[in-house]
Amino acid sequence: MRMEIVKLEKPQLPMYWEYETSIKFVSETIFKWKNITADIANELWIARYFLSKEGRPKTGSKAPVLTWAEYCKKIGSSKGVVNKWLKQWFETVHVTNNSGEIEWYTPPNIIEAARQVMGTIDLDPATSIKANEIVRAEQIFTIEDDGINQSWNGNVWMNPPYGQPAINDFSDKLINELPNISQACVLVNNATETNWFQNMMKECDCICFLRGRIKYLDYTGAPVNTPLQGQAIMYFGNNSNIFYRIFNSLGICLKRIK
Repeated sequence: MRMEIVKLEKPQLPMYWEYETSIKFVSETIFKWKNITADIANELWIARYFLSKEGRPKTGSKAPVLTWAEYCKKIGSSKGVVNKWLKQWFETVHVTNNSGEIEWYTPPNIIEAARQVMGTIDLDPATSIKANEIVRAEQIFTIEDDGINQSWNGNVWMNPPYGQPAINDFSDKLINELPNISQACVLVNNATETNWFQNMMKECDCICFLRGRIKYLDYTGAPVNTPLQGQAIMYFGNNSNIFYRIFNSLGICLKRIK
């Protein structure tokens, strides 16, 4: 998985700010499009500043006193959720894709657990030469090889790029290749609400919801990169009992009833 770490510039505060306009803009746009954009993030940052730091907007109107928590409630969210959005935008944002300046590598203990389950790792279809120093797959596809357009076989380890549309493409590719591969272990964010996660979970034979969040390794091998949510490992194959036994010490495992 490759992630570029980006710190976005915080917006300059305006001399004038109207909370009613802000609430209307944010509540109508963010829940209409189900997405947070730079414009919405800027508006939320300004709103939090005025309401948290100064207590009320300097509008000159008869605006009621609002707390930051009340503002978040009026736009249809909670203070905790909105603060998380702002942290993602203005403190550290992980832009995930299949290319980037900074690569996040899976810790060896996760790789070795997958190797114990499958016996060997024959293919890693979404990786780099550096990452394969840990994975030690017999065959790899890098971004230059374009693993989506290659044939997969054997025992597959996959830590796909987490951005869109790449995560959809790699999850669909895995499902389509199931008749051609022996086993697979797939490490992904536990985004249980997404279509790609649901589609893979329908096909997997066992899944482990890992305890805590993985500390991915940077290019030096130091465990410094922690994502903003937890992770899951899905297993596809006939060794689900072995997977359950090995990964049960790393988190909660669920096994398909056949």
